[in-house]
Amino acid sequence: MSNKTASPPVVMVIGGMDPSGGAGLCADIQTLSMLGCHAAPVVTAVTVQDTSAVKGYDLVDPEVIRAQMQAVMEDISPSVIKTGMLVNKEVILGLVEVLLNYPHISLVVDPVMSSNMNDALSEHSLISSIKEDLLPVASLVTPNIPEAIALAAKGDVETADACAAVISNANSNCDCLITGTHADSEQVINRYYRQGKKSKEWCWPRLPYEYHGSGCTLASACAAGLALGLDMEEAVDQAQQHVMKSLSAAFKPGKGQHIPYRLNTNLAVEII
Repeated sequence: MSNKTASPPVVMVIGGMDPSGGAGLCADIQTLSMLGCHAAPVVTAVTVQDTSAVKGYDLVDPEVIRAQMQAVMEDISPSVIKTGMLVNKEVILGLVEVLLNYPHISLVVDPVMSSNMNDALSEHSLISSIKEDLLPVASLVTPNIPEAIALAAKGDVETADACAAVISNANSNCDCLITGTHADSEQVINRYYRQGKKSKEWCWPRLPYEYHGSGCTLASACAAGLALGLDMEEAVDQAQQHVMKSLSAAFKPGKGQHIPYRLNTNLAVEII
């Protein structure tokens, strides 16, 4: 009898390193591990932050980012790629150059523009490049409402429906999950769109705290679902369940926001 263990699906995660362990690649790795995947992390930036604020960041040379991706891709075949903090157009163009050689790999985009504390994590060129260069090769984008409005690039766009219609245009047919965490509503309403048309929405209770790394957790959980063979709507649905359970068990290790508690094997057992 063979004792060989089957390899878990690999998800490449591309984003920033958060020394507090709450967001970025740390959140990605924890989420993917708990949901039965292996994370292959590519570092785009080293941030200086804690649970209260981002104090700065140092961008990794875009050529080094591209080289990290290429080295892993030539050795390991990821099932899915998930992006987070990309900072600027130059990083995105290098990333897309690599991705175009692997059109069969699904791409989940968390369009990180700022932290949950509204500290900048990007340069001016990022928003237009996400829309023009990255979304055309993406399978799913997971903005909150402010990010969706920024991507829609229209000051008068206020509704999730209108934003999704602009984001999923002729050049970008990716699906879109717009989260309602930043809305002024009693419940958090998340809306899922297939090519600009609403397919489903979920209403979740609005929890009492602010959370560090919730968006990273959601996008990585979506990527995990796709890597494990779920269709897009199933992956989006189960990712939200994972996030809600992680947030419900969140802890406060520092002076700022709570951190989702992702290191609970019961979460993975119940969801997958």
